[in-house]
Amino acid sequence: MGQGAGFDLIRRYKEPGPVAAAYILSQGPIDLIMGPWGSGKTVASIFKIVRHAGVDFPICRDGIVHVRWAAIRDTYREMAKTALASWLEAFPKGGPYTASDKDAFSGGQDRPVKHILEWEIARKWYSGRGQWDLRATKVRLEMEFGAIGEQNLDSFFKGYEISGGWLNECDLVHEDAPGRLYGRTGRYPPRAEIMEWEGERLGWSKDPDSGRETINVPRVVCGDYNPPDESNWTYKRHIEEPEKWSGHHFFQQPSGLSPQAENRVGKTRHQYEEEERQFGGPDAPEARRNVHGMYAPKAAGTVIFSRFNILRNKAGEPLPIVPELPFYMGMDAGGRPACGLGQFMPNGQFRMQREVVSDPKIVTGPARFAANIQEVLLRDYRGMRCGGAWADPSSWYGADKAAGELAWVETVQMALQIPILPTISNDLGSRFEAVDWYLADIDANTPRLLVDPGCKYTLRGFVSQYQLTKHSTLGKTDGLQVEKNEYSHIMEGWQYLFFGYRGPTAVRKEAAQMGRPANVVPLRSITAKTDFDVFSR
Repeated sequence: MGQGAGFDLIRRYKEPGPVAAAYILSQGPIDLIMGPWGSGKTVASIFKIVRHAGVDFPICRDGIVHVRWAAIRDTYREMAKTALASWLEAFPKGGPYTASDKDAFSGGQDRPVKHILEWEIARKWYSGRGQWDLRATKVRLEMEFGAIGEQNLDSFFKGYEISGGWLNECDLVHEDAPGRLYGRTGRYPPRAEIMEWEGERLGWSKDPDSGRETINVPRVVCGDYNPPDESNWTYKRHIEEPEKWSGHHFFQQPSGLSPQAENRVGKTRHQYEEEERQFGGPDAPEARRNVHGMYAPKAAGTVIFSRFNILRNKAGEPLPIVPELPFYMGMDAGGRPACGLGQFMPNGQFRMQREVVSDPKIVTGPARFAANIQEVLLRDYRGMRCGGAWADPSSWYGADKAAGELAWVETVQMALQIPILPTISNDLGSRFEAVDWYLADIDANTPRLLVDPGCKYTLRGFVSQYQLTKHSTLGKTDGLQVEKNEYSHIMEGWQYLFFGYRGPTAVRKEAAQMGRPANVVPLRSITAKTDFDVFSR
Protein backbone atom coordinates (compact mmCIF):
# COMPACT_ATOMS: atom_id res chain seq x y z
CA MET A 1 0.00 0.00 0.00
CA GLY A 2 3.04 2.25 0.18
CA GLN A 3 2.35 3.75 3.63
CA GLY A 4 5.04 1.91 5.61
CA ALA A 5 5.10 -0.49 8.53
CA GLY A 6 2.75 0.18 11.39
CA PHE A 7 0.60 2.44 9.25
CA ASP A 8 -2.62 3.64 10.92
CA LEU A 9 -5.13 4.25 8.12
CA ILE A 10 -7.75 5.96 10.26
CA ARG A 11 -5.42 8.42 12.00
CA ARG A 12 -2.56 9.02 9.55
CA TYR A 13 -3.80 8.38 6.04
CA LYS A 14 -2.68 10.91 3.42
CA GLU A 15 -4.52 11.10 0.12
CA PRO A 16 -2.36 10.17 -2.90
CA GLY A 17 -3.49 13.29 -4.76
CA PRO A 18 -6.32 15.77 -5.37
CA VAL A 19 -8.39 13.42 -7.56
CA ALA A 20 -8.38 10.69 -4.92
CA ALA A 21 -9.14 13.32 -2.26
CA ALA A 22 -12.21 14.49 -4.19
CA TYR A 23 -13.32 10.88 -4.60
CA ILE A 24 -13.02 10.25 -0.87
CA LEU A 25 -15.10 13.31 0.03
CA SER A 26 -17.82 12.74 -2.57
CA GLN A 27 -21.23 11.81 -1.14
CA GLY A 28 -22.36 9.57 -4.01
CA PRO A 29 -24.79 8.25 -5.01
CA ILE A 30 -22.25 6.25 -7.08
CA ASP A 31 -18.58 7.34 -6.98
CA LEU A 32 -16.07 5.58 -9.27
CA ILE A 33 -12.32 6.27 -9.47
CA MET A 34 -10.15 5.19 -12.42
CA GLY A 35 -6.40 5.45 -12.79
CA PRO A 36 -3.16 3.68 -13.72
CA TRP A 37 -1.63 0.82 -11.79
CA GLY A 38 -0.39 1.75 -8.34
CA SER A 39 -2.17 5.12 -8.11
CA GLY A 40 -3.66 4.41 -4.66
CA LYS A 41 -7.23 3.69 -5.76
CA THR A 42 -7.91 0.65 -3.57
CA VAL A 43 -6.60 2.25 -0.38
CA ALA A 44 -8.50 5.45 -1.22
CA SER A 45 -11.68 3.35 -1.41
CA ILE A 46 -10.94 1.80 1.98
CA PHE A 47 -10.38 5.19 3.58
CA LYS A 48 -13.51 6.53 1.88
CA ILE A 49 -15.49 3.80 3.64
CA VAL A 50 -14.05 4.43 7.11
CA ARG A 51 -14.34 8.20 6.66
CA HIS A 52 -18.01 7.99 5.66
CA ALA A 53 -18.60 5.65 8.60
CA GLY A 54 -17.02 7.99 11.11
CA VAL A 55 -18.12 11.37 9.79
CA ASP A 56 -21.33 11.08 7.78
CA PHE A 57 -23.46 8.29 9.19
CA PRO A 58 -25.90 9.02 12.03
CA ILE A 59 -25.55 8.31 15.74
CA CYS A 60 -28.04 5.71 16.95
CA ARG A 61 -30.09 5.72 20.14
CA ASP A 62 -27.52 3.50 21.90
CA GLY A 63 -24.89 6.23 21.37
CA ILE A 64 -22.99 4.28 18.72
CA VAL A 65 -22.58 4.95 14.98
CA HIS A 66 -23.61 1.66 13.34
CA VAL A 67 -22.48 1.13 9.74
CA ARG A 68 -22.53 -1.97 7.51
CA TRP A 69 -20.63 -1.93 4.23
CA ALA A 70 -20.46 -4.62 1.54
CA ALA A 71 -17.37 -5.08 -0.65
CA ILE A 72 -18.14 -6.93 -3.88
CA ARG A 73 -15.92 -8.53 -6.53
CA ASP A 74 -16.34 -10.93 -9.43
CA THR A 75 -14.74 -13.97 -7.72
CA TYR A 76 -13.60 -14.87 -4.20
CA ARG A 77 -10.06 -15.62 -5.37
CA GLU A 78 -9.73 -12.19 -6.92
CA MET A 79 -11.27 -10.67 -3.80
CA ALA A 80 -8.64 -12.39 -1.63
CA LYS A 81 -5.79 -11.10 -3.83
CA THR A 82 -6.94 -7.48 -4.04
CA ALA A 83 -9.60 -5.83 -1.89
CA LEU A 84 -9.37 -8.18 1.09
CA ALA A 85 -5.56 -8.22 1.02
CA SER A 86 -5.43 -4.40 1.06
CA TRP A 87 -8.09 -4.27 3.77
CA LEU A 88 -6.17 -6.66 6.05
CA GLU A 89 -2.96 -4.74 5.46
CA ALA A 90 -4.72 -1.66 6.82
CA PHE A 91 -6.76 -3.49 9.46
CA PRO A 92 -5.16 -6.82 10.51
CA LYS A 93 -7.42 -9.50 11.98
CA GLY A 94 -6.11 -8.97 15.50
CA GLY A 95 -5.27 -5.31 15.08
CA PRO A 96 -6.21 -2.45 17.41
CA TYR A 97 -9.38 -1.61 15.47
CA THR A 98 -10.82 -5.13 15.39
CA ALA A 99 -13.84 -5.32 17.71
CA SER A 100 -13.67 -7.40 20.89
CA ASP A 101 -16.50 -9.67 19.71
CA LYS A 102 -15.60 -13.36 19.58
CA ASP A 103 -16.58 -13.54 15.92
CA ALA A 104 -15.24 -10.10 14.94
CA PHE A 105 -13.47 -11.79 12.03
CA SER A 106 -15.05 -14.75 10.30
CA GLY A 107 -15.17 -16.54 6.96
CA GLY A 108 -12.66 -16.87 4.14
CA GLN A 109 -11.42 -19.63 1.81
CA ASP A 110 -13.74 -19.03 -1.15
CA ARG A 111 -16.62 -17.89 1.03
CA PRO A 112 -17.82 -14.55 2.44
CA VAL A 113 -15.68 -12.70 4.98
CA LYS A 114 -16.90 -10.46 7.78
CA HIS A 115 -14.68 -8.09 9.76
CA ILE A 116 -16.02 -5.80 12.50
CA LEU A 117 -14.05 -2.67 13.42
CA GLU A 118 -14.54 -0.26 16.30
CA TRP A 119 -12.92 3.09 17.05
CA GLU A 120 -13.77 6.40 18.65
CA ILE A 121 -14.20 9.76 17.02
CA ALA A 122 -15.34 13.21 18.18
CA ARG A 123 -18.91 13.81 17.00
CA LYS A 124 -21.44 16.58 17.60
CA TRP A 125 -24.28 15.74 19.99
CA TYR A 126 -27.41 17.80 20.54
CA SER A 127 -27.44 19.09 24.11
CA GLY A 128 -30.74 21.00 23.95
CA ARG A 129 -31.94 24.52 23.19
CA GLY A 130 -30.13 24.63 19.87
CA GLN A 131 -26.77 23.81 21.43
CA TRP A 132 -24.33 21.15 20.25
CA ASP A 133 -21.19 19.81 21.89
CA LEU A 134 -18.43 17.41 20.90
CA ARG A 135 -18.33 13.98 22.51
CA ALA A 136 -16.20 10.90 22.03
CA THR A 137 -18.41 8.52 20.05
CA LYS A 138 -17.88 4.87 19.18
CA VAL A 139 -18.08 3.87 15.51
CA ARG A 140 -18.87 0.23 14.75
CA LEU A 141 -18.25 -0.77 11.14
CA GLU A 142 -19.30 -4.20 9.90
CA MET A 143 -17.37 -4.92 6.71
CA GLU A 144 -18.66 -7.78 4.57
CA PHE A 145 -16.75 -9.21 1.58
CA GLY A 146 -18.58 -11.18 -1.10
CA ALA A 147 -18.19 -12.29 -4.73
CA ILE A 148 -20.90 -12.56 -7.36
CA GLY A 149 -19.30 -15.42 -9.28
CA GLU A 150 -21.85 -17.25 -11.42
CA GLN A 151 -24.82 -16.17 -9.34
CA ASN A 152 -27.78 -14.25 -10.68
CA LEU A 153 -27.57 -10.59 -9.60
CA ASP A 154 -31.06 -10.63 -8.14
CA SER A 155 -30.39 -13.68 -5.99
CA PHE A 156 -26.96 -12.41 -4.94
CA PHE A 157 -28.06 -8.98 -3.72
CA LYS A 158 -31.35 -10.16 -2.27
CA GLY A 159 -31.29 -9.91 1.51
CA TYR A 160 -28.48 -7.34 1.74
CA GLU A 161 -29.31 -4.73 4.38
CA ILE A 162 -26.38 -2.31 4.19
CA SER A 163 -25.31 1.30 4.62
CA GLY A 164 -23.01 1.44 1.60
CA GLY A 165 -21.25 -0.66 -1.02
CA TRP A 166 -17.80 -1.01 -2.58
CA LEU A 167 -17.22 -2.48 -6.05
CA ASN A 168 -13.53 -3.33 -6.25
CA GLU A 169 -12.33 -3.56 -9.89
CA CYS A 170 -15.86 -2.56 -10.82
CA ASP A 171 -15.28 -2.87 -14.58
CA LEU A 172 -15.19 -6.66 -14.10
CA VAL A 173 -18.71 -6.94 -12.67
CA HIS A 174 -21.97 -6.75 -14.60
CA GLU A 175 -23.13 -3.27 -15.59
CA ASP A 176 -26.27 -3.67 -13.48
CA ALA A 177 -24.27 -4.32 -10.29
CA PRO A 178 -23.86 -0.65 -9.22
CA GLY A 179 -27.59 0.01 -9.38
CA ARG A 180 -28.53 -3.26 -7.69
CA LEU A 181 -26.02 -2.65 -4.91
CA TYR A 182 -27.20 0.92 -4.44
CA GLY A 183 -30.75 -0.39 -4.09
CA ARG A 184 -29.66 -2.29 -0.96
CA THR A 185 -28.11 0.76 0.75
CA GLY A 186 -29.91 3.02 3.21
CA ARG A 187 -31.32 -0.05 5.00
CA TYR A 188 -28.91 -0.11 7.94
CA PRO A 189 -29.21 1.04 10.62
CA PRO A 190 -33.03 1.05 10.71
CA ARG A 191 -34.36 4.62 10.86
CA ALA A 192 -36.21 3.84 14.09
CA GLU A 193 -32.84 3.37 15.82
CA ILE A 194 -31.38 6.75 14.78
CA MET A 195 -31.24 9.69 17.18
CA GLU A 196 -34.11 11.97 16.16
CA TRP A 197 -31.96 15.09 16.42
CA GLU A 198 -29.71 13.72 13.62
CA GLY A 199 -32.47 14.97 11.33
CA GLU A 200 -31.23 18.50 12.04
CA ARG A 201 -27.94 17.60 10.36
CA LEU A 202 -29.11 15.16 7.69
CA GLY A 203 -32.47 16.71 6.85
CA TRP A 204 -35.93 15.20 6.48
CA SER A 205 -37.96 13.91 3.54
CA LYS A 206 -41.74 13.88 3.40
CA ASP A 207 -43.50 11.01 1.67
CA PRO A 208 -45.99 12.54 -0.82
CA ASP A 209 -48.46 9.68 -0.32
CA SER A 210 -48.46 9.07 3.42
CA GLY A 211 -47.23 12.50 4.50
CA ARG A 212 -44.77 10.82 6.85
CA GLU A 213 -41.39 12.45 7.45
CA THR A 214 -38.20 10.39 7.65
CA ILE A 215 -34.53 11.21 8.24
CA ASN A 216 -32.33 11.33 5.15
CA VAL A 217 -29.67 8.67 5.73
CA PRO A 218 -26.48 8.64 3.61
CA ARG A 219 -26.42 6.18 0.70
CA VAL A 220 -23.12 5.61 -1.12
CA VAL A 221 -21.69 3.07 -3.54
CA CYS A 222 -18.03 3.49 -4.43
CA GLY A 223 -15.83 1.67 -6.90
CA ASP A 224 -12.30 1.62 -8.30
CA TYR A 225 -10.85 0.25 -11.52
CA ASN A 226 -8.02 0.34 -14.02
CA PRO A 227 -9.07 1.61 -17.46
CA PRO A 228 -10.67 -1.14 -19.58
CA ASP A 229 -11.26 -1.04 -23.33
CA GLU A 230 -14.04 1.18 -24.64
CA SER A 231 -16.56 -1.64 -24.94
CA ASN A 232 -16.89 -1.73 -21.15
CA TRP A 233 -19.95 -0.23 -19.44
CA THR A 234 -17.77 2.21 -17.50
CA TYR A 235 -16.67 3.91 -20.74
CA LYS A 236 -20.25 4.23 -21.92
CA ARG A 237 -21.37 5.91 -18.71
CA HIS A 238 -18.22 7.99 -18.22
CA ILE A 239 -17.56 9.17 -21.77
CA GLU A 240 -20.43 8.47 -24.16
CA GLU A 241 -23.62 8.92 -22.15
CA PRO A 242 -22.83 10.83 -18.93
CA GLU A 243 -26.10 12.75 -19.23
CA LYS A 244 -28.02 9.49 -18.77
CA TRP A 245 -26.12 8.59 -15.61
CA SER A 246 -26.24 11.76 -13.54
CA GLY A 247 -25.93 9.78 -10.30
CA HIS A 248 -22.53 8.42 -11.37
CA HIS A 249 -19.52 10.55 -10.45
CA PHE A 250 -16.29 9.56 -12.22
CA PHE A 251 -12.86 10.54 -10.93
CA GLN A 252 -10.00 9.98 -13.40
CA GLN A 253 -6.45 10.17 -12.09
CA PRO A 254 -3.61 11.55 -14.25
CA SER A 255 -1.08 9.44 -16.12
CA GLY A 256 1.63 7.77 -14.07
CA LEU A 257 4.13 9.79 -16.13
CA SER A 258 2.34 13.10 -15.61
CA PRO A 259 3.82 15.75 -13.29
CA GLN A 260 0.43 15.55 -11.52
CA ALA A 261 0.65 11.74 -11.06
CA GLU A 262 -0.87 10.52 -7.80
CA ASN A 263 0.67 8.24 -5.16
CA ARG A 264 4.27 9.10 -6.00
CA VAL A 265 5.14 7.85 -2.49
CA GLY A 266 3.90 4.39 -3.41
CA LYS A 267 5.06 4.23 -7.03
CA THR A 268 7.84 6.20 -8.69
CA ARG A 269 8.04 7.69 -12.16
CA HIS A 270 10.94 5.33 -12.91
CA GLN A 271 8.71 2.32 -12.27
CA TYR A 272 6.08 3.63 -14.69
CA GLU A 273 8.77 4.30 -17.32
CA GLU A 274 10.04 0.73 -17.00
CA GLU A 275 6.51 -0.66 -17.36
CA GLU A 276 5.83 1.49 -20.42
CA ARG A 277 8.93 0.06 -22.11
CA GLN A 278 7.93 -3.52 -21.24
CA PHE A 279 4.49 -2.96 -22.73
CA GLY A 280 6.07 -1.85 -26.01
CA GLY A 281 6.05 1.94 -25.76
CA PRO A 282 3.52 4.68 -24.97
CA ASP A 283 1.12 3.77 -27.79
CA ALA A 284 0.70 0.12 -26.79
CA PRO A 285 -2.83 -0.52 -25.45
CA GLU A 286 -1.56 -1.96 -22.15
CA ALA A 287 0.68 1.08 -21.62
CA ARG A 288 -2.16 3.48 -22.36
CA ARG A 289 -4.37 1.71 -19.83
CA ASN A 290 -2.04 0.74 -17.01
CA VAL A 291 0.64 3.44 -17.21
CA HIS A 292 -1.29 6.43 -18.55
CA GLY A 293 -4.69 5.60 -17.06
CA MET A 294 -6.60 5.98 -20.33
CA TYR A 295 -9.25 3.86 -22.01
CA ALA A 296 -7.64 1.88 -24.82
CA PRO A 297 -8.57 -0.89 -27.25
CA LYS A 298 -7.80 -4.53 -26.80
CA ALA A 299 -4.41 -5.34 -28.30
CA ALA A 300 -4.74 -5.01 -32.06
CA GLY A 301 -3.44 -2.15 -34.19
CA THR A 302 -1.71 1.03 -33.08
CA VAL A 303 -4.00 3.90 -32.12
CA ILE A 304 -3.15 6.67 -34.56
CA PHE A 305 -3.81 9.80 -32.51
CA SER A 306 -2.11 8.78 -29.27
CA ARG A 307 -1.77 12.41 -28.14
CA PHE A 308 -5.53 12.73 -27.75
CA ASN A 309 -6.32 13.12 -24.06
CA ILE A 310 -9.94 12.45 -23.14
CA LEU A 311 -9.57 14.53 -19.97
CA ARG A 312 -8.27 17.56 -21.84
CA ASN A 313 -9.77 17.35 -25.33
CA LYS A 314 -13.32 16.31 -24.47
CA ALA A 315 -15.53 19.23 -23.44
CA GLY A 316 -17.21 18.84 -20.09
CA GLU A 317 -20.54 20.06 -21.47
CA PRO A 318 -22.10 20.68 -24.92
CA LEU A 319 -20.14 23.26 -26.89
CA PRO A 320 -22.11 26.37 -27.85
CA ILE A 321 -22.29 27.32 -31.52
CA VAL A 322 -21.19 30.93 -32.05
CA PRO A 323 -23.47 32.56 -34.67
CA GLU A 324 -20.97 35.36 -35.39
CA LEU A 325 -18.28 32.91 -36.52
CA PRO A 326 -18.31 30.78 -39.69
CA PHE A 327 -18.53 27.00 -39.51
CA TYR A 328 -16.37 24.50 -41.39
CA MET A 329 -17.02 21.03 -42.75
CA GLY A 330 -14.95 17.97 -43.65
CA MET A 331 -16.41 14.96 -45.50
CA ASP A 332 -15.45 11.41 -46.29
CA ALA A 333 -17.23 9.80 -49.25
CA GLY A 334 -18.13 6.22 -50.03
CA GLY A 335 -21.00 3.93 -49.13
CA ARG A 336 -20.90 5.04 -45.47
CA PRO A 337 -20.06 8.74 -45.74
CA ALA A 338 -19.52 11.02 -42.75
CA CYS A 339 -19.23 14.74 -42.13
CA GLY A 340 -17.71 16.71 -39.26
CA LEU A 341 -18.79 20.30 -38.50
CA GLY A 342 -17.11 22.78 -36.20
CA GLN A 343 -15.78 26.28 -35.66
CA PHE A 344 -12.42 27.96 -35.17
CA MET A 345 -12.36 30.24 -32.14
CA PRO A 346 -10.56 33.61 -32.17
CA ASN A 347 -7.78 32.15 -29.99
CA GLY A 348 -7.05 29.44 -32.60
CA GLN A 349 -8.89 26.63 -30.86
CA PHE A 350 -11.01 24.35 -33.05
CA ARG A 351 -14.23 22.96 -31.66
CA MET A 352 -15.66 19.76 -33.08
CA GLN A 353 -19.37 20.44 -32.57
CA ARG A 354 -21.37 18.04 -34.73
CA GLU A 355 -20.87 14.75 -36.54
CA VAL A 356 -23.06 13.25 -39.27
CA VAL A 357 -22.50 9.50 -39.43
CA SER A 358 -24.19 7.04 -41.79
CA ASP A 359 -25.86 3.85 -40.66
CA PRO A 360 -23.16 1.15 -41.01
CA LYS A 361 -25.78 -1.46 -41.93
CA ILE A 362 -26.90 0.23 -45.15
CA VAL A 363 -25.33 2.01 -48.11
CA THR A 364 -25.99 5.76 -47.97
CA GLY A 365 -25.99 7.58 -51.30
CA PRO A 366 -24.95 11.23 -51.78
CA ALA A 367 -28.53 12.55 -51.92
CA ARG A 368 -29.53 10.96 -48.61
CA PHE A 369 -26.21 12.00 -47.06
CA ALA A 370 -26.75 15.61 -48.16
CA ALA A 371 -30.24 15.54 -46.63
CA ASN A 372 -28.77 14.38 -43.31
CA ILE A 373 -26.27 17.25 -43.34
CA GLN A 374 -28.96 19.74 -44.33
CA GLU A 375 -31.00 18.72 -41.30
CA VAL A 376 -28.08 19.58 -39.00
CA LEU A 377 -27.41 22.86 -40.82
CA LEU A 378 -31.02 24.01 -40.52
CA ARG A 379 -31.24 23.00 -36.88
CA ASP A 380 -27.89 24.24 -35.55
CA TYR A 381 -26.25 26.52 -38.14
CA ARG A 382 -29.24 28.30 -39.70
CA GLY A 383 -28.30 31.61 -41.32
CA MET A 384 -24.58 31.14 -40.64
CA ARG A 385 -21.77 31.38 -43.16
CA CYS A 386 -19.74 28.35 -44.17
CA GLY A 387 -16.06 29.28 -44.05
CA GLY A 388 -14.94 26.22 -45.98
CA ALA A 389 -15.76 22.62 -46.81
CA TRP A 390 -13.35 19.92 -47.96
CA ALA A 391 -13.70 16.32 -49.03
CA ASP A 392 -11.76 13.29 -50.17
CA PRO A 393 -10.35 14.20 -53.63
CA SER A 394 -11.31 10.76 -54.95
CA SER A 395 -14.98 11.69 -54.52
CA TRP A 396 -14.69 13.81 -57.70
CA TYR A 397 -14.01 10.70 -59.75
CA GLY A 398 -16.21 7.92 -61.10
CA ALA A 399 -18.95 9.90 -62.85
CA ASP A 400 -19.70 9.48 -66.55
CA LYS A 401 -19.52 13.12 -67.59
CA ALA A 402 -20.46 12.36 -71.18
CA ALA A 403 -23.72 10.82 -69.95
CA GLY A 404 -24.38 13.80 -67.69
CA GLU A 405 -23.67 11.98 -64.42
CA LEU A 406 -22.58 13.96 -61.40
CA ALA A 407 -19.70 12.91 -59.18
CA TRP A 408 -20.47 12.06 -55.53
CA VAL A 409 -19.27 15.41 -54.26
CA GLU A 410 -21.07 17.36 -56.99
CA THR A 411 -24.37 15.83 -55.90
CA VAL A 412 -23.73 16.79 -52.28
CA GLN A 413 -22.64 20.36 -52.96
CA MET A 414 -25.54 20.96 -55.34
CA ALA A 415 -27.99 19.81 -52.65
CA LEU A 416 -26.33 21.89 -49.92
CA GLN A 417 -25.58 24.91 -52.14
CA ILE A 418 -22.15 25.04 -50.50
CA PRO A 419 -18.94 24.76 -52.56
CA ILE A 420 -16.83 21.78 -51.52
CA LEU A 421 -13.11 21.69 -52.28
CA PRO A 422 -10.82 18.69 -52.67
CA THR A 423 -7.72 18.50 -50.51
CA ILE A 424 -4.54 18.69 -52.55
CA SER A 425 -3.85 14.99 -51.96
CA ASN A 426 -5.13 11.95 -50.12
CA ASP A 427 -1.80 11.29 -48.40
CA LEU A 428 -2.39 9.60 -45.04
CA GLY A 429 0.74 10.97 -43.41
CA SER A 430 -0.16 14.57 -44.25
CA ARG A 431 -3.71 14.09 -43.02
CA PHE A 432 -2.51 12.58 -39.76
CA GLU A 433 -0.08 15.45 -39.20
CA ALA A 434 -2.81 18.00 -39.86
CA VAL A 435 -4.93 16.54 -37.06
CA ASP A 436 -2.01 15.89 -34.74
CA TRP A 437 -1.10 19.58 -34.80
CA TYR A 438 -4.44 20.35 -33.14
CA LEU A 439 -3.74 17.83 -30.38
CA ALA A 440 -1.08 20.14 -28.97
CA ASP A 441 -2.00 22.96 -26.59
CA ILE A 442 -2.33 26.68 -27.23
CA ASP A 443 -1.00 27.29 -23.73
CA ALA A 444 -0.84 25.48 -20.40
CA ASN A 445 -4.56 25.99 -19.82
CA THR A 446 -6.05 25.85 -23.32
CA PRO A 447 -6.18 22.80 -25.60
CA ARG A 448 -6.11 23.53 -29.32
CA LEU A 449 -8.89 20.97 -29.88
CA LEU A 450 -12.16 20.47 -28.01
CA VAL A 451 -14.70 17.77 -28.87
CA ASP A 452 -18.37 18.10 -28.01
CA PRO A 453 -19.52 15.19 -25.79
CA GLY A 454 -22.26 14.48 -28.34
CA CYS A 455 -19.69 13.49 -30.99
CA LYS A 456 -19.59 9.90 -29.77
CA TYR A 457 -18.14 8.31 -32.89
CA THR A 458 -15.38 10.91 -32.98
CA LEU A 459 -14.51 10.40 -29.32
CA ARG A 460 -14.40 6.64 -29.61
CA GLY A 461 -12.35 6.93 -32.79
CA PHE A 462 -9.77 9.08 -31.03
CA VAL A 463 -9.69 6.90 -27.92
CA SER A 464 -9.30 3.53 -29.56
CA GLN A 465 -11.15 2.65 -32.74
CA TYR A 466 -9.23 4.65 -35.33
CA GLN A 467 -6.10 2.56 -35.62
CA LEU A 468 -3.64 1.05 -38.05
CA THR A 469 -4.26 -2.47 -39.28
CA LYS A 470 -2.43 -5.23 -37.45
CA HIS A 471 -0.11 -5.82 -40.42
CA SER A 472 0.65 -2.12 -40.74
CA THR A 473 1.37 -1.94 -37.00
CA LEU A 474 3.82 -4.84 -37.31
CA GLY A 475 5.50 -3.24 -40.33
CA LYS A 476 4.37 -5.96 -42.74
CA THR A 477 3.04 -3.49 -45.31
CA ASP A 478 4.85 -1.00 -47.52
CA GLY A 479 2.68 1.92 -46.38
CA LEU A 480 0.20 2.94 -43.74
CA GLN A 481 -3.12 1.12 -43.72
CA VAL A 482 -6.08 2.11 -41.55
CA GLU A 483 -8.56 -0.35 -40.07
CA LYS A 484 -11.88 0.39 -41.78
CA ASN A 485 -14.83 0.35 -39.39
CA GLU A 486 -17.83 2.46 -38.41
CA TYR A 487 -15.55 5.06 -36.79
CA SER A 488 -12.97 5.51 -39.55
CA HIS A 489 -15.20 7.57 -41.87
CA ILE A 490 -15.89 10.44 -39.47
CA MET A 491 -12.23 10.46 -38.41
CA GLU A 492 -11.20 10.88 -42.04
CA GLY A 493 -13.80 13.59 -42.55
CA TRP A 494 -12.10 15.63 -39.81
CA GLN A 495 -8.73 14.98 -41.47
CA TYR A 496 -9.92 16.50 -44.75
CA LEU A 497 -11.20 19.54 -42.85
CA PHE A 498 -7.88 20.17 -41.09
CA PHE A 499 -5.71 19.33 -44.09
CA GLY A 500 -7.83 21.53 -46.34
CA TYR A 501 -7.89 24.42 -43.87
CA ARG A 502 -4.19 24.40 -43.04
CA GLY A 503 -2.95 23.47 -46.51
CA PRO A 504 0.02 21.28 -47.42
CA THR A 505 2.61 24.01 -46.83
CA ALA A 506 1.69 24.54 -43.19
CA VAL A 507 1.44 20.80 -42.58
CA ARG A 508 4.85 20.09 -44.11
CA LYS A 509 6.44 23.00 -42.24
CA GLU A 510 5.12 21.68 -38.95
CA ALA A 511 6.34 18.17 -39.79
CA ALA A 512 9.80 19.53 -40.62
CA GLN A 513 9.79 21.59 -37.44
CA MET A 514 9.25 18.32 -35.50
CA GLY A 515 7.41 20.09 -32.72
CA ARG A 516 10.15 22.67 -32.05
CA PRO A 517 8.97 26.07 -30.83
CA ALA A 518 8.91 28.75 -33.52
CA ASN A 519 11.89 30.58 -32.01
CA VAL A 520 14.20 27.54 -32.15
CA VAL A 521 16.62 27.60 -35.08
CA PRO A 522 16.72 24.27 -36.97
CA LEU A 523 20.01 22.49 -37.58
CA ARG A 524 21.78 23.61 -40.74
CA SER A 525 25.28 23.63 -42.12
CA ILE A 526 27.29 26.77 -41.59
CA THR A 527 30.57 27.57 -43.36
CA ALA A 528 32.79 29.90 -41.41
CA LYS A 529 35.92 31.74 -42.64
CA THR A 530 39.14 30.36 -41.13
CA ASP A 531 42.89 30.18 -41.73
CA PHE A 532 42.98 26.48 -40.87
CA ASP A 533 44.45 24.22 -43.58
CA VAL A 534 44.09 20.47 -43.20
CA PHE A 535 47.31 19.90 -45.20
CA SER A 536 49.46 22.35 -43.28
CA ARG A 537 51.48 21.52 -40.20
